[in-house]
Amino acid sequence: MSEFKNIILTTDLSSNSEAARPYAVALARKFGATLHLLHVFEDAGYYHDAGMNESIPLAPLEWIENAQAERRRRLNALAADIEKVDGVKIDAALRVGAASREIIDHATENKADCIIIATHGHTGFAHFIFGSVAEKVVRTSPCPVLTVRPQAEPK
Repeated sequence: MSEFKNIILTTDLSSNSEAARPYAVALARKFGATLHLLHVFEDAGYYHDAGMNESIPLAPLEWIENAQAERRRRLNALAADIEKVDGVKIDAALRVGAASREIIDHATENKADCIIIATHGHTGFAHFIFGSVAEKVVRTSPCPVLTVRPQAEPK
């Protein structure tokens, strides 16, 4: 079995992405790995120009800066909680751009051994319109990807 020293745990800071946390923590504990908690700021405030590989602001810069600061605060709080509650070494990062591309770039730069990502489970029209970040990551990842689908709410 491979050694996992650098594990990327992606989060969109929603309760949905929390489903991946136990898997990431278990692997990090088992291998004594660093858990790289990653959030990508990919909001309507940016236009992502694939040809130029740039993100161009469309919303007022003050709004974007405030939104990024709020996301960074939430990301740091989540990282602190994981470190305190789960007892694993955390390295938190916020990147700006297209989520799948930024996740792959972060994994490459940090020599990731594994990426763990929660899926939203969109199907049909929603999947066609929104695509799937998890699917794009799986197709282009330089390392294994563990996708976690949150359990359906009990009836």
